Amino acid sequence: MSELRLGDMREIIKEYPDEYFDCVVSDVPYKICTGGIRKSIESIEKFAKTDPSRIFNRISNKDLKVKWLKNRNFDVDNAILIEGGKLFTHADIEFSEWLPEIYRVLKQDSHCYFMVNGRNLKDLQAEAEKVGFKFQNLLVWVKNNATPNRWYMQKCEFILMLRKGRERYINNLGMSNVFTYSNITGKKYHPTEKSVDLMKDLILNSTNEGDIVLDPFMGSGSTCLAAKELNRKYVGIEIDEKYYNIAKKRIESIFVSRGKNSEQKSLFDK
Repeated sequence: MSELRLGDMREIIKEYPDEYFDCVVSDVPYKICTGGIRKSIESIEKFAKTDPSRIFNRISNKDLKVKWLKNRNFDVDNAILIEGGKLFTHADIEFSEWLPEIYRVLKQDSHCYFMVNGRNLKDLQAEAEKVGFKFQNLLVWVKNNATPNRWYMQKCEFILMLRKGRERYINNLGMSNVFTYSNITGKKYHPTEKSVDLMKDLILNSTNEGDIVLDPFMGSGSTCLAAKELNRKYVGIEIDEKYYNIAKKRIESIFVSRGKNSEQKSLFDK
């Protein structure tokens, strides 16, 4: 049965039996570097609207700054909703606090995908291998928009592909490890919202219809939406009630459009 759960995944995940899920796909929490941005949480919107050039203080090319702003690539999300290097409620959670449970509930000979930046990639892989995961591949998501950085503009993110147990081929053997989907900019459901189409590619390659996909850090529900549209079951866990409700509404809209009100009623009973 598919379901969305509101709460701390470190506690909720204990309710699921060993080797329950067929695949894990998640944009996991990790510590971030501010890159010199200084602001308070209460002034984020004011900062973005009144003094956005502060984020570009490392960029010497004036034309580039102007072009960036005209294209609306700067917004509250590109300012990174941070305070003291934290990102959202789960920012302080360590990889070691949740990886053992993810490994436990994932079926043997299955795949696991974690989205991560370059700074945290090594630590995430090291901790994952400690609990038993095997490195399978490093995928690259080209976002088509770039984030200001002191050492080259950031135009991609990494997806760490792991496996539990024996090697298993992906379903589409001809697919490249580079995915090109435009990042969602401007108004969006979640500051780090991911493309549903990107999630579909990962789910299609590592599951079959009827399989159960887990996203322990659900955010606004892109993974669960992708699973639903591909006729997979899913479990999404989110600690922030705001984003849990957004994910719930996004999935409800699918049920409404398909006229499945009875199924919708039972989906959110937890």
